[in-house]
Amino acid sequence: MKKTLLALALMTYALGSYGQRDKESDKLQGDLKTKVEAKNEGWSKSGLINIGLTQGMLENWAAGGERLSLAVNGQFNGIAARVKGNKVWENTCDLFYGLNYVESNAFKPRKIDDRIDVSSRYGLQPKKWTVSKNRIKRNTYLMGLFRFQSQFTPGYDYSLPNYEAAPISEFMSPAYFTLALGAEYRGGEKFSLFFSPIAAKFTTVHSNYTVAGPAFGVPKGKTNRLELGAYLTARYKTNLTSNVLYSTRLDLYSNYLAKNTVENGLVVRKDNPGNIDILWDNFFAIKISKFIGAGLGVTFLYDNDQPGQKTKTTTDANGIVTKTYGPLGWIQLKQVLNVGFSYKF
Repeated sequence: MKKTLLALALMTYALGSYGQRDKESDKLQGDLKTKVEAKNEGWSKSGLINIGLTQGMLENWAAGGERLSLAVNGQFNGIAARVKGNKVWENTCDLFYGLNYVESNAFKPRKIDDRIDVSSRYGLQPKKWTVSKNRIKRNTYLMGLFRFQSQFTPGYDYSLPNYEAAPISEFMSPAYFTLALGAEYRGGEKFSLFFSPIAAKFTTVHSNYTVAGPAFGVPKGKTNRLELGAYLTARYKTNLTSNVLYSTRLDLYSNYLAKNTVENGLVVRKDNPGNIDILWDNFFAIKISKFIGAGLGVTFLYDNDQPGQKTKTTTDANGIVTKTYGPLGWIQLKQVLNVGFSYKF
């Protein structure tokens, strides 16, 4: 009888313990759900619009110069993001365009800036990471990214006498599409870092640009190229002073499929995954008054497939080409300064 009572007591205690554990587990799950659902920022939108105008006139000016000139350039940077629970969806749009008009050229517009850069990323965070004490886990999302890059209008080499007959680029030529799977660390509004070990990059151009040779990495006679590699993009912005906002973005891409280009048994261009594509954007937004401001943008670009527009060739004693390079080697540089209408939202 004592043994029976003891067994019943133990069973009652065990059932009570399991019941208590179930209640504690339900409470923990409930608290976790509450904390995850509370992490809901909704939609946040911000952006910057800059429109700059520079005008000049010289009349009977002894030192000489362009009699009439006008330059106008515009920039739009927009971002729309939504954080809901353990999900984040962010969209960015960066547009740049500028034209220059001078009397000596019969006021035919010449481009000084032209760029389209649109991206969208969607991330999902494991629910335990959302309430983790580890700061890195708490701010990291498993993410997919899509990016599109191109330009608005045809580009020319203005040093050529009949440049309008032979554009060197245009809308969708080239166009770059990037699709990447990875993870992003979001350190508040100022900093984010996305890394993907599996990123596909698709480049397309019109067949006109590859008739004579390769263009923008697309082989001769082809219209597209597919790359597979690793992709990293980091963004940072901060107020240097109450009137100066600095923002920067660094993109790195390594093509796993990169290999030397061989023609007639000879290596005509060396390439390997260590030849990393680099794009580094820097922008300073300077507020002068409520709607007047200045913007300074500086962009550095290195791409083994794009040696640049201006090139110089060196040869050895036998007249054989030994090196072809631009003023900055293979580095491309763009700098734009404008003063005019500025609106931040």
